[in-house]
Amino acid sequence: MGRYEKYAVAGLFLAFAATLAPWAADFPLNDDWAYALAVRSFSETGRLVLSDWGSSTQITHILAGTLVTKVFGFSFAALRLMNICIAAAALFMFVKLMDELGAGRFEKMAAGLTLAFSPIYLVLASSFMTDVHYLFWMLSAMYFFARNLNDPEDRPALVWAGACTAAAYLTRQLAVALPLAFTVALLLRGRFRWRDLAPAWGLPLAAMALHQLWFTFMHGPTWASVNYVSGATLSHLASPVRLAADSAFRLFSAAMETGLLLLPLAAGFIFSARHFFTKNDLHRRVTLTAPIIVLAALAVFALVKGPLPYLENNLTRSGLGVLTLGGAALKPSGFFASGLFWNICTAAAAVSAALLMCASGLSLRAGSPALRFVFAASLLQLAVSMIGAKFFDRYLLTLLPGFAAAAAFAGRGVRFSKAAALLALLLCAGAGWAGMKDYLAWNKAKWELATRPRQGISPDEIANGFDYQAWFSYERNMAYLKSMKPLSMIGEWEWQGMNQYKALVAFNPDPRFRIADKQEYCTPLSARKGVLYLLTNK
Repeated sequence: MGRYEKYAVAGLFLAFAATLAPWAADFPLNDDWAYALAVRSFSETGRLVLSDWGSSTQITHILAGTLVTKVFGFSFAALRLMNICIAAAALFMFVKLMDELGAGRFEKMAAGLTLAFSPIYLVLASSFMTDVHYLFWMLSAMYFFARNLNDPEDRPALVWAGACTAAAYLTRQLAVALPLAFTVALLLRGRFRWRDLAPAWGLPLAAMALHQLWFTFMHGPTWASVNYVSGATLSHLASPVRLAADSAFRLFSAAMETGLLLLPLAAGFIFSARHFFTKNDLHRRVTLTAPIIVLAALAVFALVKGPLPYLENNLTRSGLGVLTLGGAALKPSGFFASGLFWNICTAAAAVSAALLMCASGLSLRAGSPALRFVFAASLLQLAVSMIGAKFFDRYLLTLLPGFAAAAAFAGRGVRFSKAAALLALLLCAGAGWAGMKDYLAWNKAKWELATRPRQGISPDEIANGFDYQAWFSYERNMAYLKSMKPLSMIGEWEWQGMNQYKALVAFNPDPRFRIADKQEYCTPLSARKGVLYLLTNK
């Protein structure tokens, strides 16, 4: 790699993110508030108390946020900027991983930029969620595991891989799949050595054990650990028929949305179908029929389920991000609200998924054990995610590196159209930028409208979306509920039902209510301004 080339993707991402002015977004998005509560409490009291809402381990995430808070003071703007910097660091590690896997110069840059400008990545990087923080540690662990697989005598790489896996586990439990995938890679390589497992598993197992001891005997259970991580997951697994149906839907949805998110890479292979079919005589028949079967299956799925999007909660027909307010039909959402747009996206996603599977098949046959490890780790994490009671589109973030790596490697062996990849990359970046700009704009407007000083209504008496209400009342209401009954008997939204609201914020001026105030905002999704209304009883 060139001296500065390895920094190019991370640098372009930071410049791209800066155009969204994330420092002006001093408010929570989606579940930001849950992790921010733990950060604020830890920085003020020195006692680590996790929110009852958060289901991930989140320890390293909270420690990083606390460090930023100690230096710059507590604010969502500072926490968001920290997450953007971590997202850039993750992209840096991704490019290094691509280089370790032997991807071509243009292909690895295209893979990095495809991830950087993906709408899902923009949304999660511009939040204070754990996803991109986990991705940084995951990609770091993958890089060091790949180094050892390429050079079995590189023992220090295994120690670093174990340390990064431990940090990843203390962010999200998914990291248990990383040393497991490495173990599988060693077995498939045919040079299995027990001494390689000690550094690969040692620190991760120590982190798992220490976290469990701390959580069980010092911290204590949370609502999420009892009702979501354990209870809902066991309930989901208890019904084989429902599990099979959910898994099939999630698998097809994941294939379609992965195809959409990695469209720029798939576009590079648009003229390479013939090469995929004839590249390997031994596997020609399988290589010829597999993509056709995949494409046909995805087409049937789309005809039955309708066009994208399928998964909750960041890709929607109202734009990017989680829609938390009523009256979405009147929200100016531009092309996101167009049926034609989603029909085109669905067709493109199906073709993209088939091409990516062709590229993956070619790469797994011709690639190194390190490449197979990365692909296996991505699939194992998907499998772990799929057994949960809920499956959000942001869970696909850990799947993208595996398919991106395989596509980047395959680009060296078949024709890869730079022009098609760049055109698709520009289109995805433009859509992601417009959607993210809109998401930040209407959320900023709703906070300005609800927190504006006014007589007779305090900010916490306004129904202004899940994240807004949680920031004002979740801790107080949950403390009361926990004093009244066991965690297992508390409903998921019971805390919200305790609030007494005098007003609400919505995109539509409902005739049943009086318009007490309104707030306009500018959005790139429409030539006209968006409007939010503060509504009270007549």
